[in-house]
Amino acid sequence: MTRLAFLFAGFIFLSSFTNTCEVGPGKTILFIPYQPMMHLSDADADIAKHSGIKVPQARVQMRDALKERLMLRMQENFSVKELAETGTYTEENNLNDFYDLEGFYLSSLDTDKKNSATILADAENPYFGIFKGKTSPDYASSYMNVALRKPALFQKLASEYEAEYFVVLTQFEIKTYYGECINIANRVFRREFLVHFAVFNAQGEQTGGTAVSYEAGSDVNTVNKISADVFPGLAEKVCAYLSNETR
Repeated sequence: MTRLAFLFAGFIFLSSFTNTCEVGPGKTILFIPYQPMMHLSDADADIAKHSGIKVPQARVQMRDALKERLMLRMQENFSVKELAETGTYTEENNLNDFYDLEGFYLSSLDTDKKNSATILADAENPYFGIFKGKTSPDYASSYMNVALRKPALFQKLASEYEAEYFVVLTQFEIKTYYGECINIANRVFRREFLVHFAVFNAQGEQTGGTAVSYEAGSDVNTVNKISADVFPGLAEKVCAYLSNETR
């Protein structure tokens, strides 16, 4: 099945969350990692070089490390299950089915929560300038949202995995600001890492969605450094948001 996926090249600037997770165990979350093609970065070559690996390996390792960090942090507050690529035949098929049905579109961070019918209508009406220039959103106030062309899959998976909520990662970004040098002597530039995600309940109704960001210097330029210095902060912000969405 052809995947419906609209990619964009805008960069998003977001404020940080300051609250921490407060919801205790009890909610069951089914975690959906982002598709590999939804990795947007201008720093992969630099990270791969300093990590001593090829660019495709760097992308895979960062994706795996981010998934692991997010899972570990969410498990402190929720019962978390993952729709994984490496599992039983059924689990792999479920993830592939989910990916095949995903349709990506930009959504405003300050838009009121929408019902599933409205979301599906939006998914068929891409906002990108190359398609509809007059409806292009302000990237500074948007995140990458997602809708399933067959939303009944949410209910099927909720029953199969006994999930109350879905956390769907939609995009991972790395953006280097070469015009902002934070250490002139060592040519260290400001670098921003962003995770976009959407939250759905067991009926497939969207209950939230946003993007969280974490900044570091461009000298944080190996997979190990990023995993240790950046991903814990991103995981904390994702968990903070989920605490409010899953009350």
